[in-house]
Amino acid sequence: MKAINLRLILLAVALSFSLSACSTSLKEYENTGPEFDLQQFFTGELKGWGLVKDWQGKVTQRFSVDLNGQWQQNKGTLYELFTYSDGRTQERIWELEKLANGSSIGRANDVIGDAKGQQVGFAFNWSYQLLIDTKDGPIEVGLNDWIYQIDNDAVVSEAQIKKFGFNVGEVLVFIVKQDQQI
Repeated sequence: MKAINLRLILLAVALSFSLSACSTSLKEYENTGPEFDLQQFFTGELKGWGLVKDWQGKVTQRFSVDLNGQWQQNKGTLYELFTYSDGRTQERIWELEKLANGSSIGRANDVIGDAKGQQVGFAFNWSYQLLIDTKDGPIEVGLNDWIYQIDNDAVVSEAQIKKFGFNVGEVLVFIVKQDQQI
């Protein structure tokens, strides 16, 4: 019995160290470029391709997304139309606002409360609660979404999906300005 308890304790300690080693801080991206600008990048037509993975890393969904962003001063609207590999579509309309010091807030129909974001260097980090549809009805999950600017025309988004503090999935998206060729 004691050997099993000791193994569980050692496993829990190892797991907590591995999880803390995976966390990233915006501070790590200070003085990096190109400097990400939410408004500049998400203006006009864009195209994205992505996938959703479950907690084990298995791809559960693939999609493309058409985006269109329009801004007036520091407030913008970002329209997203997702088309999944099974033919389903989903629309999300973000109302975005750039604040001081690289921070931003966003609201959308399936986002609970405000999405809060912060930009440092080439990285932008969003955190928000999202309602997602499942076969058993909508559930609320937390997203920790990192957007990394590759160059002036492309970004990669990597979002961890959490429920009750546990990682239950991941979303990866590559987005490019529509007038650019890949």
